Amino acid sequence: MGKRAATTFESAKPDPSRDRLLGDGDGLFMRIRPHGTKTWIIEYEFMGRRTKYTIGQYDRDGAPGASLEEWLRHGRQSLTQARAIAGEWKAARQSGHDPVAEWEDRMAAERAAVVARLAAEAAEAAQPSVAKAIEVFMEKIMAGKKSADAIRYRLDRLAAYIGDKKIRDVTRQDLLQALDQIGAGQNEGRTAKLLAGECLTQAKRLWRFAIVREWVATSPIEEITRRDVDAKPGKREMTLRLDELVQLWRVLHDPRRCKADPVTVAALKLLILTGQREREVTDAEWPEFDLAAGLWHIPASRTKKQRAHLVHLAPQAVAILIDLKKLTGQCRFAFESPLLPGQPVYGRSVNNALLTLFKRGTLAGVSPCHVHDLRRTLISRLPDLGFEPFIGNKIANHVLPGVLAHYNHAEHLPQREAALKAWAERIEILATGKNVVQLHRVA
Repeated sequence: MGKRAATTFESAKPDPSRDRLLGDGDGLFMRIRPHGTKTWIIEYEFMGRRTKYTIGQYDRDGAPGASLEEWLRHGRQSLTQARAIAGEWKAARQSGHDPVAEWEDRMAAERAAVVARLAAEAAEAAQPSVAKAIEVFMEKIMAGKKSADAIRYRLDRLAAYIGDKKIRDVTRQDLLQALDQIGAGQNEGRTAKLLAGECLTQAKRLWRFAIVREWVATSPIEEITRRDVDAKPGKREMTLRLDELVQLWRVLHDPRRCKADPVTVAALKLLILTGQREREVTDAEWPEFDLAAGLWHIPASRTKKQRAHLVHLAPQAVAILIDLKKLTGQCRFAFESPLLPGQPVYGRSVNNALLTLFKRGTLAGVSPCHVHDLRRTLISRLPDLGFEPFIGNKIANHVLPGVLAHYNHAEHLPQREAALKAWAERIEILATGKNVVQLHRVA
């Protein structure tokens, strides 16, 4: 078939009833739709299979670029360009290649590459930063837990240095450098290295969570210990003597020497008399108390080991709570914050009130201690009153050690009640007497 004149294609009119085909040789045709659209078609037979393929629309000015590939991608070709494509594809067939099949394979591969690239970009966008991973961890794991604020504080300290990094890309050196920077501070004689160690502990939890979520394959710091970053905490052994505890009790009953607010003072007193944890006391709600029966039911959701716990209240403890009810009885929390209505007094503020007494010299002669040392004191001193050592651990809601944990499942409620009443009575007797004598046994 001979080549047609360019004016033939330019001036060709449509057939209103059907497609019109104008051949030009080498398998090239112009197809004219009834509505007037003109497209280029290449039709041929290769290895017994007939192929008809549209390469683009007719455009007198043609596609930009100088290669057949550019013209095909553009989708609009002039007569000259369409003839060049048809001639090239004819030569390909003669050399044993199917040009349409190869072009379609190439386009499919490119589309697959685009899909893969977009998927990779989406996966990269979904890969969280350390800061985002912390947000998800706090929402999914720590929501509603008592320790959430403290853990958030430690993870935020870590995020201050590596929060913008993708958690997948964080290396051991990144984490160690951040911990070194956290531990470089000094705050009133207390090394910030302890804080760095606490940050390390929480970072391990975060990376374990990231492994479960398949954000990372392994943790870069799982085998690192607090000793490795010089942040091993010292074990506290402080236990007050009974005469020291009595002196503290007297100060708490003297408004001239103790300037703390009544709610905080009441919390300190109850800590001394019950041996419970700081937050278990400060977050207590009024429905937990049965003052008529002298009982305090701490729900499992508020205990460290997630075990419900029954605490017997000595008459002295009941009296403290009755007086406190005059201040906060209309509130949800027994120890409602004087500064933040509707919220319990912040646990650390009770410890701060105790430390303030030491700073002001009000507790001269009393060994410097923290609130948690009051709990240890009760457990350690109950044997001096004739009670078996494990009774103190049962009062504290501890898991008994060794074989006791396996064989002693009794609650020992009568002994626990007697121990707490004897403890409160001994403190009261010594505090109201003229002389305080050392009554605990020498180890």
